[in-house]
Amino acid sequence: MKKALCYIVLILTALFCLCGCTDKSNQSSTFSIQFIDVGQGDSALIECDGRFMLIDGGDVSAGNKVYNVLEEKGIQHLDILVISHLHADHIGGLTKALTYASDIDLTISNSDYVDKDAFRKLEHELGINGSKITVPSVGQEYQLGSATVEVIDVASNEENDSLVLMVTYGETKFLFTGDIEETAQTRIADKFENENDEAYDIDLIKMPHHGSYTGTLYRFIRTFMPEYAIISVGKDNTYGHPNEQTLDLLNNDSWSAKVYRTDENGDIIVKSDGKTLSITTSR
Repeated sequence: MKKALCYIVLILTALFCLCGCTDKSNQSSTFSIQFIDVGQGDSALIECDGRFMLIDGGDVSAGNKVYNVLEEKGIQHLDILVISHLHADHIGGLTKALTYASDIDLTISNSDYVDKDAFRKLEHELGINGSKITVPSVGQEYQLGSATVEVIDVASNEENDSLVLMVTYGETKFLFTGDIEETAQTRIADKFENENDEAYDIDLIKMPHHGSYTGTLYRFIRTFMPEYAIISVGKDNTYGHPNEQTLDLLNNDSWSAKVYRTDENGDIIVKSDGKTLSITTSR
């Protein structure tokens, strides 16, 4: 049996680890997520109270796009950099992006499933920035301004297993799922499923694996029944993402989520006031 896959990357600064919560009722408090259109890949930039977290960076072809987003916002320091798993469509673009944003500490451990060339380039760039490596664990929590970032799940024995995060800002919750498939979806559903068949209330989910379909996806989604679902996916991709069964699942007679797709909507910008969400898109 393959060894457990701890290929999760969580990059954070000492300042991030030490900062405390701020009052969400403060009118100066802000929270937003920009799901960056990186084609067939994942990348999301989260801002809370002037602190920044980047989750994944798309493929190498998306490097300039992610770089430009950071540059346009004047972000030269990332408080957290998360790599859900070490596949090229999640880490390839970070090499370019990190030439703009620096001063980062790195968390990682060994993996059986690594795009070695993409990771070597990323590792080199992180080395230039003087990054250090640590390892996150399930249940660990961090602060990003007044938002809380909780590690929900880490890798096990499947290639697409990913670091899964729950981000909470005020009363609003966001679930980031990387590329998780059957085993991880079942494990997370087991953890959050309510005995009274009531959904665990989250507002928005970044759908697993670019909207692919698994036999466990129905139970996984019904466990949370989010109001919004984001699918990060490339236009006319060769994988058939998003799967029609996934789209049907998100839009049925008993419950439906508002679906946004980067291939159709471009960049997707989500803002929260701590109670409600507003969403705009670049197209």
